[in-house]
Formats: sequence, structure tokens, C-alpha cells
Amino acid sequence: MWQGRMPRHILHITRKSYAKRNASQLHRNPSSLLINCGLGTNPLGVPPGVRRVLRSFHKWEICQYPPPVAENLTGAIARYLEIAELGNNIVLGHGCIDILITLIRLLLPPGSLLSGVSPQFTDMPLQAMLGNARYHPVILKPPRFEADLEIWERVSRQRPHVLYIDRPHNPTGQVLPLEDLRMIVDGCRERGCWVIVDEAYGDYLTTGESAINIDSPNCIVTRSFSKAWGLAGMRVGYGVIRDPELLQIFKILQPPFSISLPGIEAALAALEDNDFLTETKKYVLGAKKAIINRLEGKTCIEIAHTHPSTPIMMLRHRRGNFFEILAQAGIDTEPGSGYLDMDDSSVRLRVPPPEDLERTLAILSGIS
Repeated sequence: MWQGRMPRHILHITRKSYAKRNASQLHRNPSSLLINCGLGTNPLGVPPGVRRVLRSFHKWEICQYPPPVAENLTGAIARYLEIAELGNNIVLGHGCIDILITLIRLLLPPGSLLSGVSPQFTDMPLQAMLGNARYHPVILKPPRFEADLEIWERVSRQRPHVLYIDRPHNPTGQVLPLEDLRMIVDGCRERGCWVIVDEAYGDYLTTGESAINIDSPNCIVTRSFSKAWGLAGMRVGYGVIRDPELLQIFKILQPPFSISLPGIEAALAALEDNDFLTETKKYVLGAKKAIINRLEGKTCIEIAHTHPSTPIMMLRHRRGNFFEILAQAGIDTEPGSGYLDMDDSSVRLRVPPPEDLERTLAILSGIS
């Protein structure tokens, strides 16, 4: 009786994101000799403050459900963002993607239009297309793949239901200036368009550079504890929703208990360990500069437009499968084929852990 009632169109969307590829570090033996420059985890690991809290897990009442609204965490996030009154506008989720999927369900019914640039974080458009929404991005041009104000204005003129901006941009690590973003948000508001700004890597910027400073009801900002805060395994994310009606509907639609008690406690501990964030940002800035300097003068490798403070960058090899070239040399990256409109001549490279930086530089120096 269920035949013909299942959403079979899902089976025909064969494209997978880089996060679901079978050959990633997630599926390899932890003792793999490959240097981990793949998924967007913190190269320094877990904040010391979080490790201390996790050692006291026996004190937690894990037999009980977590609070429906973790006001202690939303308050701590608002203080970290330096906008105390934001507390009531913050929603929590099982990672940033949890917030994004709920927003897709709300704002992108079947047949509606999502716009952005390509490449960008793949799972957002994929999830929209799996729900029968349309996706029409503006394709970025190699070798710089720059998404400047002119590009984003062209995207917004498509009059989508939702404009999706990952900022910092994934995979290049470039950052649209805040004032340019403000102009895009204002233009979309006049056209009746929502703007979702995905700041999964936003903690690598200053809070003054964040889209949370744009006080506009059509601008929704999502953020994650997975990247700079080192809590990828805890799956903690949050969103800032300023439109009161959307906020009310979101809270009704979102499943209950969207964040676990360990996730709440770990996130609270991370926010108290600001020295770890400072150390992470300092290391990323230096490591990324060292990598770019090492690649300068290599005519076979192109570096896409990027921001010096973000931990990711996109590299393109002029003549071969760069993902396989690097894997055979000893570096695991995210392949370009994990993004729409890309192939494996390009890779997204995240800066390596400190103990692997010199080896990474040596390998990159030998690429021809």
C-alpha cells in the first residue's frame, strides 16, 4: 500500500556532499599516515576547559531530559557575541545543519527558489533540492572564484525565496565585507527575500565582523561550535532569528530536546575558555600564511581568493586530479567533486594540526 507514496525523487539525486564521501578521515583507521587537512575541525583539538568538564560527567543527571530551552547557554552565547539582548532570539540545534534544515522546511516549500553561488557548502542546496525546492546559483569563475558584491547583487536579482550566503565562504575561506553584506540584506528585504548567513567558520573573525550585527528581520544567522571551538563531535549549533513570527514558528516546528546535556555543558565550558579560541586563531593565521607563501611561484597550483584568518582555502591543480595527487603524497583534503559544479582538480585544504605543519609544507613544496 505504500508503493508510489515514497519520495522517490530522492533516489535520483545522486550527488553527495564531501562530508558523506566514503574515503574521508571519518572512515579511515585513526593511525592513518595521511595528514588530516579535511573536514573543518579545530586543528588544535578540544579546549582544555571542555576536557575538565567532561571528566566530571558522573555528576550529570543524564537519565533526565535536557532543558527544553537552555537559557544558560543562550545567555552565554549572547554575552560572547557582545549583544546581550540577543538571548531571546537565539535558537539551539544539533549542529548548525540542524538549524539550516529546519529553516529549509519553513522557508523553502516545494517549487520555491534558493539562490547562492557555486561552489558553496553543499548540504544546504542538496537538502533544499531533496525537498523539491529549486536551486539556481551563480557559478564562480576560476581561478580566483571570487564572490564579491557585484556577484551577490546578481544572485539577489533572481528574486529567490531564500538567499544562502556561507560567510566565511566554504570552500575558499573568503569573506564578504560586512558593509557589502548589509547592502545585500537591505536589497533582499525590499524584494521580500530571506537571507540566511551561515557563519559556521564565523568565530575565526571578530564579533564586530559578524552578520549578527545586521539588525534586519529578514537576516538569519547560523553558527557552530564545531569549527573554532573544537566541539564537532558534540554537535552544537545555534541560530539568531530576529523576526518574531519566524522565531515563534521555528520553535514550534523544531523537534524537542534538540541539544543534549553533554552538548550544553561542553559549549558552556568552551565559551569560558577564550584563551583557547585566541590560540586557535593565532595558529591558523600563521599556518595559513606559511602554506600560501610555500605555494607562491608554483605555476601548477592556483589559489582561490581567501581571507587570511580562516582555516580553509581552495587550491586547484592545472593538470591533474589534485585530490589524488595530495592523497598519494600524504595529505587528506576535501575533494572538489564534493561540491556542485566542481571536480577533483580542486580541493579544499584546512590547515593541518601544528605537529603536522612542517611535513605539510614539505609535501606541498614537492608538488609539481
